[in-house]
Amino acid sequence: MVCCSRYIKHASLINNCYPVRPDEKGPKSSELSYLVFYATSKPAKLTKVGNFIERRVVRDHRKKRLSDVHCSLEIIKALLLSSKAHLNIFSKNIVSILDTLLVDITDLDIIRHCQNVFSAFCSAHDGSTLGVDTEFRNIYDRVVARFSDIATLTGDNSNRYRLVGLKALEGVVSSSALYACDPKAQLNMVLPAILDCLIDSKNGVQVLLEEEQEPEEASSRRSMSFHAAVHPDNVVSDDDVTAAALQCLRALFQTPNGGNVKLALGPTFAYLDENSRWWPASFGVGIIKAILNSILPQFRYMVVNEIINRVDSVDSTTPDLTLRLQKKATLIAALEAILVSPLSLIGMPVLEVLNSLILALTKSLSGSSSLSKEGESSQLLVLETLIQDGLIRSIGGLATHIYYTNQVPHIISHIVGKLSFKIGATPQPEIIESVPTVDYRKALLKCLTAVIKTSKENGRQEAGFHSTEISSDLLTPCLGLLLDESVGVRTAFAQALITFLATEDDNPNAGSPMMTSPIPAVSSDLYFRAATHQTLHSYARLHSATPTDMAAIYGILRALFTHFQDDEFMRVVPVLFSLQDWCLQQEAESSSTESVVNLVARKRALATVIVIYFQKAVTSYGMSETQEYLENIQTSRESESQWMPIYYENQESLARTATYKWETPTEPLSPVLTHPLAREHLVTLLTTVSDRFRAGADRFGLTYSPESQSSLLNSHNNPQFGSGFLSANHSVGILGHKSERSMDSRIRVSRLLEDWALPKIIAPSASSSIGESLDESTEFSESTFTRENSFAAGLSSAGDSTVMASKKIGVDNLKAALAAAHLVVDSTSSSDAASSIAGSDSRGVSPAAQRIYPLSTQTQTLRKQHHTGSASASASTTNLASRPDLADLLNTIQVTPTNGSTMSLVTPPY
Repeated sequence: MVCCSRYIKHASLINNCYPVRPDEKGPKSSELSYLVFYATSKPAKLTKVGNFIERRVVRDHRKKRLSDVHCSLEIIKALLLSSKAHLNIFSKNIVSILDTLLVDITDLDIIRHCQNVFSAFCSAHDGSTLGVDTEFRNIYDRVVARFSDIATLTGDNSNRYRLVGLKALEGVVSSSALYACDPKAQLNMVLPAILDCLIDSKNGVQVLLEEEQEPEEASSRRSMSFHAAVHPDNVVSDDDVTAAALQCLRALFQTPNGGNVKLALGPTFAYLDENSRWWPASFGVGIIKAILNSILPQFRYMVVNEIINRVDSVDSTTPDLTLRLQKKATLIAALEAILVSPLSLIGMPVLEVLNSLILALTKSLSGSSSLSKEGESSQLLVLETLIQDGLIRSIGGLATHIYYTNQVPHIISHIVGKLSFKIGATPQPEIIESVPTVDYRKALLKCLTAVIKTSKENGRQEAGFHSTEISSDLLTPCLGLLLDESVGVRTAFAQALITFLATEDDNPNAGSPMMTSPIPAVSSDLYFRAATHQTLHSYARLHSATPTDMAAIYGILRALFTHFQDDEFMRVVPVLFSLQDWCLQQEAESSSTESVVNLVARKRALATVIVIYFQKAVTSYGMSETQEYLENIQTSRESESQWMPIYYENQESLARTATYKWETPTEPLSPVLTHPLAREHLVTLLTTVSDRFRAGADRFGLTYSPESQSSLLNSHNNPQFGSGFLSANHSVGILGHKSERSMDSRIRVSRLLEDWALPKIIAPSASSSIGESLDESTEFSESTFTRENSFAAGLSSAGDSTVMASKKIGVDNLKAALAAAHLVVDSTSSSDAASSIAGSDSRGVSPAAQRIYPLSTQTQTLRKQHHTGSASASASTTNLASRPDLADLLNTIQVTPTNGSTMSLVTPPY
């Protein structure tokens, strides 16, 4: 009797909750509250309550009492929400009820109600019993599989079913039970259904990569969208289903555990493999972008790593060539979208990714070369081209976000290291890393241009800290590419160089802005510009030069001028006049007619480049008289058909003119120019019309000597100057600085120490005997040096070991010279000091050294700090006068102590 009363107690409480009249819907509120109180106060009764409700649901569903079924579902939901701590007691009853009701899916209301109960169950269930109770796990898996089938239904009104199924799957992927027991099995049930809803979209998956919106706003909008969609009077569109699938994917990957993210990525890519969903690329790219949008910022780099691993393994896992290329193209397109997006990828190994991308690019180039030789279909070549373009843009995308200080310089240095391989080798290799040399270098130059351009546009402005500027000496090892045999390689490097030098206001459509204050010179820039001038001098005289090459030369000169302004203009003028002298030279009569015609066309085009460069410069300076003179020169040449058009707008225009050929120049072919630029007249206009160049007017009068410049830049024997700018293992050096200095250092130097980079005045007969002239000072020719304060000719012979051996500097000599300079008397006794030094000239000071750095001029600038008495000062002066080698050394290192400073023998003042 006791057992019967107990049974009657919980059974009567449950039965009292059901409505009596047909017009009543849902359980009675007061009776339901009593039942909930009874279950929560006596959790042990939940087993009996669950069993009773399960049996009643089965009976009511069989007899089609659907209103009682809905009431039972409401009772179950109320009980599980109030008894979450004791859910495991009757969890098997809940999933059994759902499994029974989901067998027949003809009634959408029942399905939707089951989904509400199941979502509430998933949010409360922790999966602790899935690995213990095998029967419960099997029933739970059946319920998940049934909702997955509902999410992929097709036919009439299928969108409503799919929306309900996706909502249930969202509860599954949001639950902690997903990773409690055999997560791979559950993911294999859930992910295909979610991805099917995405791929079945007519227009693909259109996902914009952006930072996540505010959670509250997004959640409220999704909730309203779902409730509006399931309303019977509303139409559920494909976009609603796609949005629900994206929300499921977001719930799956928005986990705080990185291991779970990696675990879910595997089945996602496996689904694309098994269902051959790699082409068209829009579907796969959209899915990967949706995943990336969902992942927390600290785990986004895992997607990049997974894609790169898939790209590396696709050759071994996909035997079909077409499918393999399609898969690669989709993966690379997704990687490009990620790297160029505004999403930050914290923790991404930038250099490792760069190396992997370059290796993939090399493989693709090798593959396309093989396909071209075998005459394969154009479709395969198109796929390889898509892969290569995507890889190049992906490499450029590595500069979108700055994650550490030297990131961009390291990227450029890595690319330049591969580009500079065997640049100066003779003969040039036909193949590099199984790729034709021309294709290999052109592809890497495109990568270099993409990195520089992206860094200028995005990366450096968005860095949250001070990022290292791109040093010009990073590109110096590649300057030899301007002399490559292929016009495509020359043009590609010119584009990269111009992109690097381009400034924000260097817009060809913006007119010619007035120049601002000059940019201070730095050591790396001086070496880079000297090497560039020397390379351009050879580039302009290249026998295989095309109209595109002339446009590239003008673009480089203009970019240098816009970037470095006054100092660059003064340094390049002697180079330009040297090129004009070459244009005026007469060729030997034995030359063929065709070669002479091309040579005349090249020379006239080069002369045109020189004139339009001067026009660009003087227009920027606002020199109207000089501009008028240059316009007259242009008019005269046009009237005599000696003016060649230069097609240049910006660096991108070089690619459009790559196929241009020389037009036959108008007769007569001799002289090449009847109206060359008058150097003296042009220099006079530049220095007299404006005060801008009066201080450095002597630089315009220098004669450029490419031989001396080349010996300076390629002085391998002098460790101060590194290994030459065309060396593959280049290490920039400059006078007084070690060649091992960091590639990012920016050492400022004085104007006197800049003179090494100036054009050199070298007599034709003196270039081979500079070392002898330094040893025999009495025979030093006056015409060898015409500018004071310049010891560049001495530096030009830096590679001569015999000269350097005779000019050793000892520590004792250096101390004596500095001490003597420190104790020289001030201006009150400067005349005595000058006469003493003048006397020393007759006792052995080199006349050549006097012409380089006149000692009298230097000693007039020296001041003593501590007055130690006339006797000591006189003794020091006598010591300096009696030691002409110390005087030469003092002049060479240019010691000029300021008044009030302390001279140190440990730290020299230079």
